[in-house]
Amino acid sequence: MKWFNNINWYRLNRTLHRDIGYFCIGFSIIFAVSGIAVNHIADWNPNYAVERQIQKVDDSDWLTLEDRQIAMRMKQQFSLTHTTKSSFWQNKNKFEVFLEEGDTLLWDRKSSQVVYQDIEPRVILQALNKLHLNETRNAWVYFSDLFAGMLIFLALSALFMVKGKHGPAKPKSIILMGLGVVIPIFFLMISS
Repeated sequence: MKWFNNINWYRLNRTLHRDIGYFCIGFSIIFAVSGIAVNHIADWNPNYAVERQIQKVDDSDWLTLEDRQIAMRMKQQFSLTHTTKSSFWQNKNKFEVFLEEGDTLLWDRKSSQVVYQDIEPRVILQALNKLHLNETRNAWVYFSDLFAGMLIFLALSALFMVKGKHGPAKPKSIILMGLGVVIPIFFLMISS
């Protein structure tokens, strides 16, 4: 146990805090970027870029056509060569066509318009979101638990990084630590 007493705990804490901090930088950025993307899911689709185009059409004879012919006419409006996967009538006034790669066409009889939605995956952001939301399961579960543990270590070891007038027992430090607890509680209270 003599070696235990000879350890410079302050230096060990600083070294571990530094090294674990460096290790966590990439993962922190991944979780932060995907967290921002997912938080604003009501404002935009973080996994796909959706571009809409609208065409006014002369659809006076379209009701005499079969569904596959209507789908062909809709594709012609945008010079599309995509393969049609399926189509269906949402109601008596709206006919939707699903194309390969996720694109869609929607004919609105009332407005005589066809809306084309070109859907492109946001490959990098989609991958980051998949990790953040733990859709990969398996080994990522254990790694994300380890990452959470490392973040806890970083938070607690930070308390022992600075000595003296800027240490954790000073009023400014106590206020900042308190805010880190009070702010999430405040948002929980106002959201329920």
